[in-house]
Amino acid sequence: MKFSTTLNTFDFNDLGYGLHIKIPNEVFSQIIKIAPNKRVICIFNSTLIHHCALMPKNDFYFILLNKEICKKLNCKIGDSLSIELKKETAKYGLPISEEMEEVLYSDPDGTVLFNKLTPGKQRTLIHIVNKIKSTNLKIERSFVIIEHIKKLNGNLDYELLQQDFKDYRNKLKF
Repeated sequence: MKFSTTLNTFDFNDLGYGLHIKIPNEVFSQIIKIAPNKRVICIFNSTLIHHCALMPKNDFYFILLNKEICKKLNCKIGDSLSIELKKETAKYGLPISEEMEEVLYSDPDGTVLFNKLTPGKQRTLIHIVNKIKSTNLKIERSFVIIEHIKKLNGNLDYELLQQDFKDYRNKLKF
């Protein structure tokens, strides 16, 4: 599904201005048939791929963009963008790094607990690992995440998880 749109912003709120692109109603009507969970791959200007969700606001749907995406696209509010939407086919709603996949594979109990988390929590944890460039740090973060979930019997506490990351790093220091 291809279309053109402009980069917009919502009125200021607690989350900032909310850079976004509006999805035309006719495009939404078509994409929802092939992606009923509203998870899509958005390709900006035939170059930048972004795994995201179609978000509702009043009587329309939109895709939220962050400053990093806008910087990579070299675009600002009001600029026209060429958009292509495809159905997201990744198991968790976005690609999972090989490192995290290996950690999950090597820990069946942790995998069971990870898979019991809500899809949004799974994606958040995957994103925490995916945004890291270092292979060793991806493995470390994946390991800490799985141990955290096991320690909390399948629950997740983001503040405690941050502390677990710090504690693990401190254990590695001599």
